[in-house]
Amino acid sequence: MLTATRNLLTSLEPLPYRERMRTLARWARTAPDRADVCADLREQGPYERRLALHAALVARDRDGIAAAAHDPMPSIRASALGAAVRAGVAAGEHADRPQADRRRIHRALRRHPRPETADALIAEIRARFGDHEAAALLPACGPDTVRALLPELEHAIRPVRLVRRHPGPLLDRVRERLGAATAEERVTIWADAAPAVLRCDPADALDLLERYPPGEALPGPLTAYGVLAAHAPDRVAALLTAPARAGWLHRTTLPPGLLRRLAPLPTDVLAAIGARIRDNAIALAALLDAVPPRRRGPLYDRIMADVDTATAVPAPAVMEVLPEPVRVREATRVLTLPRIREQEQLADTWSAYLAWPDARAALDVTLRSGDADERARGYALLVTAARRSRDPRAVADVLARLGRLRNEQDPVRASALAALRAMAPLLTAGTADALTRLTTDAAEARDASAATTTALSGLAADVLRHHVDEPSLREWALFTIDLMSGSATVPVLRRFDSVLRRGQEAMVFARLRGWVENGVARARYGPLFALTHALGRRARHVPELQELLGRATGPDTLPSVARTAISLWLDDPRTRAARVAAVLDADGSAVTLHEVWSTICVSRTDLLDRVLHAPIAGRFVERGTRWVPRWAVRPERWLPRQQARFVELSALVAADAGQGVQARAAAVRAAAAIPGAGRDLVLRYVDDPEVAIAEAALGALAGTDRPDEALPVLLRYAGGDRARVALYAAGRAARYVPPPVLADVLGPVLAGPAKVTSRKEAVRLLARFGPPDAMATLLDLYTRPDQHRDVRAAIVSAARQGLGSEASWTILRAAVGGSREERRAVLGAYPYAIAERHRARYGAFLLDAARADDAEVRRAAFARLATWSPWLTGAADLIVDRLTDTGESLTHLEAAGLLRAGGDAVLGTALERLIARDAADDRPGDPLEDRPARRRVQVLAAGASARSRTLPPDADRSALTGAARWLAARAGFTGTGVVLLVDLGRLDNLDEVAGLCAGRPVLAAHIADQVGRRMRGLRDWSDPEAVARLARRGDVTGGLFAVRLVQHGAGFGWTGTWRTLLLELRAHPDPDVREAAYGIDMS
Repeated sequence: MLTATRNLLTSLEPLPYRERMRTLARWARTAPDRADVCADLREQGPYERRLALHAALVARDRDGIAAAAHDPMPSIRASALGAAVRAGVAAGEHADRPQADRRRIHRALRRHPRPETADALIAEIRARFGDHEAAALLPACGPDTVRALLPELEHAIRPVRLVRRHPGPLLDRVRERLGAATAEERVTIWADAAPAVLRCDPADALDLLERYPPGEALPGPLTAYGVLAAHAPDRVAALLTAPARAGWLHRTTLPPGLLRRLAPLPTDVLAAIGARIRDNAIALAALLDAVPPRRRGPLYDRIMADVDTATAVPAPAVMEVLPEPVRVREATRVLTLPRIREQEQLADTWSAYLAWPDARAALDVTLRSGDADERARGYALLVTAARRSRDPRAVADVLARLGRLRNEQDPVRASALAALRAMAPLLTAGTADALTRLTTDAAEARDASAATTTALSGLAADVLRHHVDEPSLREWALFTIDLMSGSATVPVLRRFDSVLRRGQEAMVFARLRGWVENGVARARYGPLFALTHALGRRARHVPELQELLGRATGPDTLPSVARTAISLWLDDPRTRAARVAAVLDADGSAVTLHEVWSTICVSRTDLLDRVLHAPIAGRFVERGTRWVPRWAVRPERWLPRQQARFVELSALVAADAGQGVQARAAAVRAAAAIPGAGRDLVLRYVDDPEVAIAEAALGALAGTDRPDEALPVLLRYAGGDRARVALYAAGRAARYVPPPVLADVLGPVLAGPAKVTSRKEAVRLLARFGPPDAMATLLDLYTRPDQHRDVRAAIVSAARQGLGSEASWTILRAAVGGSREERRAVLGAYPYAIAERHRARYGAFLLDAARADDAEVRRAAFARLATWSPWLTGAADLIVDRLTDTGESLTHLEAAGLLRAGGDAVLGTALERLIARDAADDRPGDPLEDRPARRRVQVLAAGASARSRTLPPDADRSALTGAARWLAARAGFTGTGVVLLVDLGRLDNLDEVAGLCAGRPVLAAHIADQVGRRMRGLRDWSDPEAVARLARRGDVTGGLFAVRLVQHGAGFGWTGTWRTLLLELRAHPDPDVREAAYGIDMS
C-alpha cells in the first residue's frame, strides 16, 4: 500500500461517516496524487474500493467510475453503474452483465434519460433477453423509438411508467387500439391503459374518453379524474351521468377531491349527478358537503324534484349537511309521518334536527323520564341539537341545562359528555364556568366511570386544539386534564400541527408550558410526551420543549420514560447525530434502543468501537447479561475493524449452545450483511445439525457481498432435505450471475439426479436469467425420454416466456400432445401477456387442446377460448360441437364463454341442431336422461343471457337477438325464447314480447316476472310512455307487463305520472291485472 494511501486512511479513520465522506471529497478535489491513490485503493478490500468510487464520483473520474463498474461486489458495482449512466461513461459490454446489473442500468437510464444510449441498447437487449426486458428500457428511449416499438412491446410495458416521459406516443397508440377494437374489447383496453391515460394532458384524456366511451363504468382510479375536472368539470360531469353508467354511479362514492372540482358547476348539472346517487346516502351527503352551504338547499331540492317526498325519510348523513332551513323543514315533515310519530325514540331523534327552541321543548319530556336509558338518550340528543344550531346562545343554554347531571346516574352523565365532545369548536370563553362545574361534578361523583373521565379528557384535548389561545378555555382544559389523568395516564391530544400557522407552535408551548413543567417537576412526563406528539414535526422548532425532552432522557428517569423521551428527542434528523452521543454518555445501555443503534450505524460510526468493544451496562440491560447487536444497519459505512468486530460478536452468539436456536440463527443472518468475514461465518453454518441454523445460513448466503459465488454452494443442496430453502435463495443469487456462467452452473442440477422441485426451479432460473440460447438447452432437456412430467411442465411454462425463439414453439407444439400437466402449462398463458404477433399462432394450440382425448384438458381448453377469441381462427364448428354435445355437461357460464369464443352467430347454429335432435327424440324421458337436447337449449339460452350481461350497452347483439326470435317461433320453445329476448333488450322490445305471449296467460305471468327482474338491473330506465302503451293494449299480457314496470314509480315517491299509471291499471279490464295492481302499496 502506498504511503499516501495509508495516510489518507489514517486521517479518515476516526471520523463519523458523513464527516469522513466530506473529508474524502475535499481531498479528491485537491490531491495531486488522487489517481495513484485511488488505483491503490481499488486493489484493497471493499471498504477501500468504496472510498475510491466516492473519490472518483467527486472528481468526475470517468476511468475510476468505469473501473468500479466491474467491481466484484454487487453494491459497489451498482453505485458505479448508476454513476456511469449519469456521466455518460461506457461501462463495458452491457448484454453480458448479470440481470441485476442490467436492471440497475435500465433504472438509471429511466431516471436520467440518455435517449441515444437507450436507443442503441434496446435492439440488442430485446434480441438477447426478450420483450419484457426491452420494455423496461423503452421509457428511456427517444420518441421515435417508442413509437416504433410500442405496438410490439405493449404486452410487456407498464403504461404508467411509460407515460411519465412519453405521453404523446402512448396516447396515439391507445387511440389506435381503441379505434380498431369492438365495444367489448375496449373494456379490456381501458382497464389496462386508463391509469396512464388519466395522467396525460386533461384535454387529450377527455377527448379519448368521449370518443371511445369506456362502457358501464369509468376506468382507472376516480381520484385521477379530479385533474380532469379542474380542466373541464362539465365534461367530467357528462361522463359521470351517461345513461349507461347510472348503475355504476349509484354504487360509487366519488372522492372528495373530484367533488370539490365539480362543485362550481351549475346546480342543474350537479343535480343530474345527485339524482343518480340519491339512494346512496353517503355519496349524496358527500356531494352536498362539497358545495357551499348556501347552495345546498337549492341543490337538494333540485335532486329530489322528481320524487314525491311526502313519505320519504332522509338519511342522517344527508340531514347533517343540509343548511338549517332545509334541515328544519325536512325534520318537521318527517315528524308528521305516522311511522315516526308512533315511535317515541324515532320522534326524539328527528326532533333533534329542529331549530333549537323547538328541539329543546320536544326533548324535555324525555329528559324527565323515569328510565335512565331514555334520559341518557335525551341528553345526547339535546347536546346534538345545540351543536347543529351552531348558535353560541344554544351552546350556553345546553351547558346550563347539563348542570342537572350533578345528581344523575353515571351512564346518563357519560352519554351527555360523550356527545358534548363534538361541540368543542363551538365553545366560547363564556362557557368556561359551566364547563368547570361539569368537570367538578363528574370528579366528585361517587359512581364516576372510565367512560365519563374519558369523555371529559377527550373534550379537554379537543378544546386545547381549537382554543389554545383563549385563556379561560385553555385553563379549563388543563384543569380537566390534570384532574382526570392519573399518574401514568394523560389523554391523547389531537394533532396541532395541521391547524397551526407557521411559528404558532411556540405560542402553543408557551400557553401549555406550565402544565408540562409542573408534570415534569412531579416526575409525570405524560403531559410532555402528549404535547410533543400533538405538535408532530413542529416540536422540533421549540427549543424549550426539546430541552425538557433532553432532561427526560437523563439517567435518573425510569426506563419506560427514558425510552419514549429518547425516541422523541432523536426525532429531528438535523440534530440526531449530535444528540445520540449525549444519550450514550448518559447511559451506555441506550445503544440497545432501536433509534440509538440505527443512528450509530448510519451516521455516528465513530461511536461503534465504543459500543462494540466495551461491556454495556445500564438501565436498559439486565444485570449479568452481555449485549450483542442483533442486526447491522448500513454496515458498508463501517470501518473494516468494526465490521470484523460485529462478525466476532455474531459468531459468539451463533456458537453459544446456551442461546436459543432462533437467536443463533438470527446472528448468522445478521452477519451475512458484513462484507468478507460475514460470508465466511455464514458458510461455517450451512451444514449445522440444527435445522433452523442451517436453513438460516443457506437463506443468508444470497444476501452476502458475493451472491454470485454463493450460487454454486446453494445448488449443492438441490438433492437434499435443504433443497426448499437453498433453491429459494438460489433464485435471489442467480440475478447476480452473468448469463453464460449461469447456464454452466445450473447444468448439473438440470441434468443430474436432483429433486424434481429443484430441477423445476432450475428450469425457471435458466429461462429467466439465462443466456439467449437457454431455450435450446431447455428443448434438449424436454426431449429426454426419461424426463419427469413435472419438469417437462415447468419447461413448457418457461417456453411461454421466450416465444422469440423457435425452440420455444417446438416445446409448445410437442406439449399440446403431451401429458395432462404439459397441456395445462400450455393453457396457462394469458393472451395480453404475449406479443400480439404471436397470439394467433399460440391460439391454435388452445384449439388443438380443445380436441384432446382427455376430458379434463378439453374442458380447461374450452374455458380459455373466450379470453383468446379475437385470435382464434376456425373455431366456430368446434364450439358448436361442444355446445351441442349433450354427453358432456355444460353450465350456462361455460356456454356464455363459448359464445364469446366462437362468435354470437354460433348460438343460432347450435339451437337449430339441438331442436332438430329434440324433435327426432321419441323417448318419453326418465330421471337419468330427460330430453337432453331440450335441457341443453335451456342452458344455451341462459348462457346467451349471461353473455349479454357482460357486453357493453352499445355492443352488437343482433346475432343473439336473431337466434332468440327464431327460438321463440319454435313450438314448445316459445317461453325460453321470449325470456331470452327480454334479457337481451333494455325493455325496448316489450311490444314484440307481448305479442309473442298473446293468448297465453300463464306464459304472460311468467314473462312479467322476468320483465320485473330485468327492470331492476336497469337503473337508468324510466319510460312511463311504454307503461301506458302496454296498459292500453287491454289484454292480460300488456297489463301484467305494465304492472311490473309501474313498480319503478316507487323510486320517485309515486309522483303524478307514476301514480296515475298505477290507478289506471287498477281500472284495467282484466281482473288479474287489476288485482296485481292493487297489490302494489304506494304508502
